[in-house]
Amino acid sequence: MFHASRRILLKRIALLATATLAASARAADAGRDALLDLRVAIAGPHSLPFLPIELIPLLGQDRALGARLSIRYFPSGVRALEDVAAGNAHFAGVGFTVVPAFAAAGKPVVALAPLGGELPPFALLVRADLKNRIRKMADLRGHVIGISAGSPSSKTYLQVLAEMLLAGYGVKTDEVRWVATAQNLDGQYGALASRAVDALFCEETFSSNLLRRGLAYRLVDFHDPAVRARVPHERHLRWVLAAGRELPRQDPRRAEIMVRLLQHALAWIRQSDPKTVAARLGIENPDERRDIETTLTRHPDLYSADGRFSRGQIDETRAFMQAANLALPAGGLDDLIIDRWAGSKP
Repeated sequence: MFHASRRILLKRIALLATATLAASARAADAGRDALLDLRVAIAGPHSLPFLPIELIPLLGQDRALGARLSIRYFPSGVRALEDVAAGNAHFAGVGFTVVPAFAAAGKPVVALAPLGGELPPFALLVRADLKNRIRKMADLRGHVIGISAGSPSSKTYLQVLAEMLLAGYGVKTDEVRWVATAQNLDGQYGALASRAVDALFCEETFSSNLLRRGLAYRLVDFHDPAVRARVPHERHLRWVLAAGRELPRQDPRRAEIMVRLLQHALAWIRQSDPKTVAARLGIENPDERRDIETTLTRHPDLYSADGRFSRGQIDETRAFMQAANLALPAGGLDDLIIDRWAGSKP
């Protein structure tokens, strides 16, 4: 009888423990469900313009604000913004010139905060085996240039910039052939290694990696002021955080938290040394980490200092788009920018 009572007691303890664990699990699930979901689409991974977005979940600030940020990677900013237009993501990191192109195509989107600073980290690389044939920009005529992939209705910001760079050296757009490459290291490495392209227009840190591997040599680099001078209004608005036009009105809390998270990441980058930033990204390859450290050291103004829109930069962007023969919206650029949460400055 004693043993039977003991078995009953142990059974009740086991049932109680199981019930307690189940309740804890349900509470944990409820806690996770309570976090506001933030889905962001960007080019990458580790595409330098969008590293501040990649840092957000690594810094843990999203959970501190009651949110959970998840990232989806695409070959380009255009494809990332298409994911927003399709309703799969709430936000996208994208070159600003893509925003009016989407609006003109009946896919209304708006910019919520700037990502990029004033200095562009771009270079035009040429395949190593062509060094004796392509020595200057004019020699690119008749050759194939790799560029991040857009869509039939929207060029990527990188292609717009590359076309203006070529024009600055007297090379017309139809005098070269463009081939789409993914805006990540694997895609750009593959394009050069397979000889699918003769040249490649890309940003750091991909250019440093490809140069180090001996796949290419640098023809021109935007770090050179003489090269930047070939592109009019080069201090234009580069990359932004974008969303569907209706999201700020229908879901202002989600928009506000996302902008706050981005500004926190930008401030953290500004306050941290390049080695700390590269380490936080969790990149295992030491050479790739050093590429990021070198680039951030070389380009201290790569990112927006405070995540606020600059009126002067918007004016520069308007002039840049006119010089690039890009259509401006009927309501002007201000119609594509919502600075309610990011704020603005002169």
